[in-house]
Amino acid sequence: MLEGKTIIVIGATGGIGRVLSKAFVQARANVVLSARTEGKLEELIKDLGSEHAIKTRADATRPEEVEEVFAKAKAKFGSVDAVVISAGTWDRLSLGEPVANALELGKKHFEALFLPSFVVGYIAQKKFLEAGRGLIINISSHAALRPELKGNLTYGPMKAASHHFMLALRHELADTGVRVTDLAPAIVNTPEGASFLSTEEKRRQAVQPEEIANWIIENFDNPDIPDTKLFKCSLLV
Repeated sequence: MLEGKTIIVIGATGGIGRVLSKAFVQARANVVLSARTEGKLEELIKDLGSEHAIKTRADATRPEEVEEVFAKAKAKFGSVDAVVISAGTWDRLSLGEPVANALELGKKHFEALFLPSFVVGYIAQKKFLEAGRGLIINISSHAALRPELKGNLTYGPMKAASHHFMLALRHELADTGVRVTDLAPAIVNTPEGASFLSTEEKRRQAVQPEEIANWIIENFDNPDIPDTKLFKCSLLV
């Protein structure tokens, strides 16, 4: 379905990124896998076992390293059609923590959740504007849209900032041929969610990463791709 398309996956070794990478390879796309840890990238590239997948280690908060990812993708496959930004972490912060701890977590979430979306998104739009086309897909969270969720005093706001940046970028790029969409899943069934997906029933009720992958594949060429896609689950949070 994606034969001949080239997709960069930022955060390819994480739970969502890994499933997306596999799904894109199975859909016959050229996939450029990027993450910070070389060992995990090596493991993933061996698991995929495809000549249409390459790896390149990069820190998504460093512009020069992101530029190199695009350069390697173009050198190998000729062009880049899309970039998926699936980088981040999650830690709970509610009331009661000392200010110093809250500040430390806020800085951590800024660097892990907002900065990759901003750096990669900004560089991607420049590359895609040069080509006259392209698709930027950001994975944010339902926490970006639901301030009532408890324990998200830093995670939610940083995901909201990432989400808002993508909406603003989309408006800036209107009628340019460069499309932007922000995906906001609820709790996703990944290894990273094991602490609160402790039973098979909870894992079943969570958003499945394959659902996200299938949506991206189905909407890859959609000229009217929505600015936001919320993936719901029945778990109480």
